[in-house]
Amino acid sequence: MISSFLGDETTEINMNRVCDLLDKTLINQLHLMEEKMRCELNIESSINSGSIHLAKSRYIMGQNAVSIARLPVESSPEFSASTVCEITEVDNMKQFRVVENDAENTVNPLHWFGVLVPQNLHKAKSIFQNTINFVAECANIQMRLLENMANMDMLNEYKKTLKS
Repeated sequence: MISSFLGDETTEINMNRVCDLLDKTLINQLHLMEEKMRCELNIESSINSGSIHLAKSRYIMGQNAVSIARLPVESSPEFSASTVCEITEVDNMKQFRVVENDAENTVNPLHWFGVLVPQNLHKAKSIFQNTINFVAECANIQMRLLENMANMDMLNEYKKTLKS
């Protein structure tokens, strides 16, 4: 009788610990969701701001000077992106990191539109480059959200085993 009582007490202690862990994991999940929404808003506002600067550049240079006709096509010489995304591992978690590309055949996209481009085009370029950082940050948060959900599922399964 004493062993069954102690067994029930140990199960109750484990159940309380699992419930506490579930609560902390859920609170962490809510914080991550809030962080992801904030990051998505940053992406949206950056894209809007960059687009406005592109429109101003197009107005200053003329509609044909800043258009899709200036972008490279399949027959254009090959080039590498000036910024690349690397996957690194921090604390046993994969994370995306944006780095400058060291390849020789990188091209400054502003040169597609001429040598003397308006300041707005430079501003748009820097805004869009910053947006890439927001996208990488958002992807990192998404991976943490998925890992957190997996932890919650695992804790719920363990909780079910304690109940039975």
